[in-house]
Amino acid sequence: MGSYPGRETLAKVAKAAHVGFGTVQRARNGDGNLTVQNLDMIARAFRRTARDLLAEPVEEYGPAAQVAVLAVQEAPVDERELVQGYRDASQEVREILLDLARKATSKKDCGARSERND
Repeated sequence: MGSYPGRETLAKVAKAAHVGFGTVQRARNGDGNLTVQNLDMIARAFRRTARDLLAEPVEEYGPAAQVAVLAVQEAPVDERELVQGYRDASQEVREILLDLARKATSKKDCGARSERND
């Protein structure tokens, strides 16, 4: 980061990559989940590819700046299907899905899925 002008801080990287500060911070620390899209956006802020951030620099590409290796974990299949279904849905269906999600997250009597006895 320090060797790239305009990207010296996490906040500047987040702004350049058009992602949240927390996303950049988690990527830098290797904490939490990072989507492929966010990884790609961060990489583009440094004029690199997502692959560059995941692999060690190779000498055949010439001198390379220090690259941090980031941890990426893909979302479970059901979550990916839900997101894709939302993306493919009509505006009316999207509003219904969002309403259901908001209701589910606002319920006080709902514990985590693993704690429920269904």
